[in-house]
Amino acid sequence: SVAAKIFLKETAKFPNGTGASPVDLGKGSATRAAFSKAVHGRAVSAIESYWQQQIFSGKEVPPATKGSDDEVVAYVKATPGGIGYVSAG
Repeated sequence: SVAAKIFLKETAKFPNGTGASPVDLGKGSATRAAFSKAVHGRAVSAIESYWQQQIFSGKEVPPATKGSDDEVVAYVKATPGGIGYVSAG
């Protein structure tokens, strides 16, 4: 999916060509666990391993991480191309 590619930084653009700047919730977040399963089909720990490999090989760094839904919303509002996810509540 486009969302998976953006959050794994396999693409830096939305389908319309504008830049994308993803932000994740902290790795202990239940919302992040649900997002990871739904979008990546993998557990957060598998995504963390993916990022360790990317960092080690000098390819890419993971998306910014925020500690709360409010912080994700603020990041998306303040960042051109910002994309994130929050809890349904």
